[in-house]
Amino acid sequence: GAGLKVLTPSPHLVFKGNPGTGKTTVARHVGRLYHELGLLSRGHLVEVDRSGLVGGYVGQTALKTKEVLDSAKGGVLFIDEAYSLSADSGAGFGDEAISTLVKAMEDNRDNLAIIVAGYKEPMKQFIESNQGLKSRFQNYIHFSDYSSEELLKIFDELCLSHKMEIGETAKKDLLKHIEDAKPQGDQGNARYIRNLFEKMYLNMSHRAAEDGNIDLHEILKFESADIPKVEE
Repeated sequence: GAGLKVLTPSPHLVFKGNPGTGKTTVARHVGRLYHELGLLSRGHLVEVDRSGLVGGYVGQTALKTKEVLDSAKGGVLFIDEAYSLSADSGAGFGDEAISTLVKAMEDNRDNLAIIVAGYKEPMKQFIESNQGLKSRFQNYIHFSDYSSEELLKIFDELCLSHKMEIGETAKKDLLKHIEDAKPQGDQGNARYIRNLFEKMYLNMSHRAAEDGNIDLHEILKFESADIPKVEE
């Protein structure tokens, strides 16, 4: 090179999508990947939301945010529902957190990746709201909702990892339950399936205990009777 500065692409990312679509899991993988590529010295993940960054009185926010940033050095700082920082009611402490973050991205640009995550539209407004964020967050990754079939697959995976089975009829009924429930919002997507698995496990245990003696095979296989009704 004739004194040409090599441009390294910004390691910071915006994850847009609904809850339960695997954003945290992917953020963890990004940390490992960046570490293997030599971009981060540790590649660990530190996960926070507004309460982990914003304090209740003047000066506390900068300190809290700095502590979190120190713990994330060499890795990925994952900020969930990041737009709650800019939705400030009065005190402006969220803005203080944002400017501390922007400064850290400048100062530690060789050894820190920040991933901000949340619902699609508010995320866009959040980044647009601050010039410092806008110039540093250039890469957007959209996380789609899972289809009913994919959610059923996630249920299958849970069964596998817990050494459980589900009958064929129960599987058909479960797909219908998922299609009727259309799990979205805070408890949507994979979160819904995890909760559903736990509910069904409980129902199955009760069902197995009804006749007074529990056979092992009774608590290893889900039946249609274990599927809860879709809540309105």
